[in-house]
Amino acid sequence: MSDHAAQCLAAANALEAVADDHRPEVVVGFDGFIDYIIDVVDKRSSQTEYDDVRTIADFGARISAAAGQSANIELVVTQTKIGGNGPIMANAMLGYAADLAYLGVVGEGDVVHSVFQPLADGAREVIGLGGPASTDALEFSDGKLMLGKLTPMDMVTYDNLRASVGDVKLRRLLAEAAAVATVNWTMSMGMTEIWQGLAKDILPGLRQDRPFWFVDLADPAKRTADDLLGALDAIKALQQHCDVVLGLNGSECRQLLTLLDEEWTGDKESTDQAERGAAILRERLGLSWVMVHLVASAACAWDGGSAQAAGFLCPDPVITTGAGDHFNAGFLSALVAGLEPVDCLLVGGATSGRMCAVQYHPSAQKQLNSLGNMPPACNPPGESPNSDLAAPSAVDSFGYSPLMSALSAPHLGTGARGKALLKSYLPQGEETLGALAPI
Repeated sequence: MSDHAAQCLAAANALEAVADDHRPEVVVGFDGFIDYIIDVVDKRSSQTEYDDVRTIADFGARISAAAGQSANIELVVTQTKIGGNGPIMANAMLGYAADLAYLGVVGEGDVVHSVFQPLADGAREVIGLGGPASTDALEFSDGKLMLGKLTPMDMVTYDNLRASVGDVKLRRLLAEAAAVATVNWTMSMGMTEIWQGLAKDILPGLRQDRPFWFVDLADPAKRTADDLLGALDAIKALQQHCDVVLGLNGSECRQLLTLLDEEWTGDKESTDQAERGAAILRERLGLSWVMVHLVASAACAWDGGSAQAAGFLCPDPVITTGAGDHFNAGFLSALVAGLEPVDCLLVGGATSGRMCAVQYHPSAQKQLNSLGNMPPACNPPGESPNSDLAAPSAVDSFGYSPLMSALSAPHLGTGARGKALLKSYLPQGEETLGALAPI
């Protein structure tokens, strides 16, 4: 058995050991987007048939060729779905049995926009801070371009959070949560103030234990260095009361290293450099955890050391928007469940890989009766997915959540859901979950 196979077997066994009644209280906020998933048309042959532009480079070449002239570029909306780092991460965490409260710009008060209804149906509570923003997500085989309309995000402020939720309820939510996730700092201009305010006014003396507090900056390249340094100071203030988990992709990790006069040496997809970078940032910032996920692997560092794990790369993804949010959801869910760091990385990678391999349309959920209705998950070349994975006869209504919608019935606990996810990667004929392998 390979090292990776052994790691996967250990992760699957750890998930299986999680009690079925494990339902940790989780609070997530504060963004909210309607995502329009879009193809860019290359050649159209009929009203219903077209070839799409395959790569970002191809699209860039077409735009460059139009300089000094003009161009007519056709966009086709292939899906309208729940969007925003927070709602996507929250929806995925429902698949790991989170007892979830969502606070964000998903509607006014307790009346949420219809696109977020699947989240509202699955969550314990959803409190709107205002109407949602929107994103045009132009998808290509090598990545995506996110074109955002962000004015509604102006409602993500400390004052509006306290006014919309109420101090009594806000204190209760934060006092009882096993984990809090505050994500999309880049597009939330009021997030730093929220962190500062909570660390000053709400968190001191609120509880004796230390919950996890997950932070996702969400590509801070467009924010100034002073803004980013201010955010890091606010995160350090949270660390006084919580165990902060800073989740980064490779680009974000490199940006922070540069900001702190550190270096990422070598290939951008080097797992060794990701592990080294996570360790440096954790030490420099004084945080409990730093996690870095790359395209095909991930690494993390904590006060007891550092680790890395291969992931589950989908070479021809059906969808990529939300892949990082799904990784974060799997990683944090496993962390809250008490799994070892390597296991958390594997669960995050499998959650993300599954999402990229199988596209879910909330409106089509009721039509899906078994895994036979859906494309297979990614597997090593020449191998087929396990066809014996049981699926419920009636898919639940939790919307865009691969674990809940495709791999489990609502009554199953974290262990059963997570093991089903990992099992879906097994090639036929293999007898152990350890056969799960990276691509």
